[in-house]
Amino acid sequence: MVNGCGAGPVWTRDDPRDVVNGFLQTAEVQNVEVMWEYLSTATQKSLNERADAFNAQSQNGSSRKGFEMLRTTGHVISSTREYKKLEVSSQTAEEAVVDIVMQDGSVKSLTLHRENGRWTIDLPLGTEK
Repeated sequence: MVNGCGAGPVWTRDDPRDVVNGFLQTAEVQNVEVMWEYLSTATQKSLNERADAFNAQSQNGSSRKGFEMLRTTGHVISSTREYKKLEVSSQTAEEAVVDIVMQDGSVKSLTLHRENGRWTIDLPLGTEK
């Protein structure tokens, strides 16, 4: 996702709220290759390991890359029709937590880490059942 005015990809923005917003919009359209660009090294490593495990067990020769392990299920929160605002609840030079404040007042949080001079998103992999 590159801004039409030549500002560069959203995942390189300095405001962690912009990064989360871009990630949510990308997830909504299920563009897993672009979603990959937003992810932290730890999240990418975990997805690559899952792809390796899948590939090792594949009996029909099919193979997946790490970004192909990303799946969005159901609906993705992607617009202000669904959330009131994105707010930074905590931020240091290396970590930020962005709260997605829903219309009903509930909050969903995403943790970002600064890697290579930009914010990256840590997905809570391994916590889903």
